[in-house]
Amino acid sequence: MIRALTIAALLVVTGAAAATADPFRASPAEAVRLVREHRTNGYVTVAATLAWAARERPESFRVAGFYPEQRPGESFTRVRLCYWLREPGIRAQPLCDIGFIVSTKPAHVEPAERFEGLGRDLQDGPQAFLRGLDRELALQRAPEERTLRAVLDPFELYDWR
Repeated sequence: MIRALTIAALLVVTGAAAATADPFRASPAEAVRLVREHRTNGYVTVAATLAWAARERPESFRVAGFYPEQRPGESFTRVRLCYWLREPGIRAQPLCDIGFIVSTKPAHVEPAERFEGLGRDLQDGPQAFLRGLDRELALQRAPEERTLRAVLDPFELYDWR
């Protein structure tokens, strides 16, 4: 009896029970692995792009981690990428605004915000991601421009990045 309860508890803790309930939902560890190994439009993995950006901007960019979310009723897993983006010498809180949607069978990863933000830049490759980081740093220096961009973006015909 105790052995059966121990095995049942292990299944629940490892997520094996959840995997049998929905075969398309990735476990948290598998979802993070799929995101890290996801090849972007620049033919580079997400992990390699983030490592390159951290080497290029060591004073201002650092990855805080990947955080999977499994919401009830969804047959996929969301993975949030958290990072620090700051001016050198200024304290900052981690931002978690880059998201991915992950499913298995077949393994599929796509950005949650396909057409805006740093997630779009990350999907476009390392150089585009670095330009996006520089743009976000410039907007941190001049918050009034962020407000102006928010107002004018619906009327912008061209991609200004």
